[in-house]
Amino acid sequence: MNTTTKEILKKIKKASDNIDIYVVGGWVRDALIKRKNRDLDIATSINPGPLARKISNVIKGRFVELDKKNKIYRVVLKGDRDLDYIDVAKLKGPDIYTDLKRRDFTINALAVSISNAIDEYTVIDPTGGIYDIKNKVVRSTNTGIFNEDPLRLLRAFRIACELKFNIEPKTKKLIKVKSKLIRKSANERVRDEIFKILSQPKSFVWIKEMDNAGLMDCIFPEIIKMKKSARNFYYHPQGLWQHAIETLTSLEEILDNLKKLFPGYEHKILNHLNQPLSNGITRMNLLKFVALMHDMAKPACAKKIGNKMRFLGHEKKGSEMIKVVLKGLRMSNKDIKIAQTLIGHHMRPINLGQSPVITDRAIFRLFRDIEDNLVDLMLLTLADCYSYRRIKVRKVVELKKQKKVVGKLITRYFDVKEKISHPKLLDGHVIMKKFNIKPSPLVGKLLGIVKEEQSLGKIKDVNDALTLIKRKLTRLKKRNIMN
Repeated sequence: MNTTTKEILKKIKKASDNIDIYVVGGWVRDALIKRKNRDLDIATSINPGPLARKISNVIKGRFVELDKKNKIYRVVLKGDRDLDYIDVAKLKGPDIYTDLKRRDFTINALAVSISNAIDEYTVIDPTGGIYDIKNKVVRSTNTGIFNEDPLRLLRAFRIACELKFNIEPKTKKLIKVKSKLIRKSANERVRDEIFKILSQPKSFVWIKEMDNAGLMDCIFPEIIKMKKSARNFYYHPQGLWQHAIETLTSLEEILDNLKKLFPGYEHKILNHLNQPLSNGITRMNLLKFVALMHDMAKPACAKKIGNKMRFLGHEKKGSEMIKVVLKGLRMSNKDIKIAQTLIGHHMRPINLGQSPVITDRAIFRLFRDIEDNLVDLMLLTLADCYSYRRIKVRKVVELKKQKKVVGKLITRYFDVKEKISHPKLLDGHVIMKKFNIKPSPLVGKLLGIVKEEQSLGKIKDVNDALTLIKRKLTRLKKRNIMN
């Protein structure tokens, strides 16, 4: 049976022995705007550790010490509850009013006594947070909030993005003045805020807002070089960074129109993109980040050949650079590998689309190399092409043709996914024993040939595979490349 927040609050009150404690911050704000919030913050004047343990025992949760130095504790709730966790901390100051005035934004500087939180909301609001909620404004409580915790520079945009609020002009100006402080924040905390913003629709609006405030340059110095490409060697008037923003904008437009672009496959695409990765990040969020960074290596690879500027090898260089960026953000190896695959191959579908005919063999090799990242790569490619719609430039690849290629490859991927997972006909040991070959890269090459021909329907059983290998080895001997 589901345990409601009201029932949990009654148990917390019981555990407090009638000592006045407060529900504070985001839960109060969200209760006022009738928005679900599964995280509860509690502030108390007594020692929060013993209180958190009592709450944990009463509601049968799990006690966690979050921050020993600042005495912040968490109760993780189990089972079917309306809440995921409860954080318990000591008041910052002698009373609740002082505490609230020291919080980050007025809409979070709200509190309700635990008694009032159960039946009615008599809200303590010393900074005008209720007024700002009504006007959909994110406003700093004081000018020192970013010095105390620089992550608030990003949190302002994340909260505004999630609530569809606006950042108050003076607060926005203060963020710009203090933007360099963001470098003092822990990288994983920065990562979490950035990807929470990317998880929202039309995140490109907020990426541009953060960029205007000077935050993007401070977090990702690579962007500075992308901006300097303006007027020097790129189509977009404001350089590669404008192209990056346009690519993200186009990607989000594509995601909003999957049913129209890929009828019958929109649910499969969404299910794929909603796959969880690490740290609450999904494939979709990572793809948006890659869209911003896919051409980050072009400034380093720019070279004029004849009358044209070329960026030879920027895919490979970009793949190396994104690894460094994502490691800095404390991303998982799996996330990094996906991003590297997408950036390292992002020109391949475009090059494939230039071929007069896309053969089954070419499709198989693309599927083989990209594996489960095919859908992500196709959407990135399409967004890359879409990014040029608003500027006057003659592109080698026509958008209509690329849309057709992307559509064909995505539908083909889902339709024949099982065909690239045939039971293995041979393994390396069989090949080495049958043909008297020592362990070497040649064995892997032969296995790859067998898998490709099997996928294309050229061979069907073990005898076919052995005959194929024998033929290939004969040719290799004649070309003298076995030794």
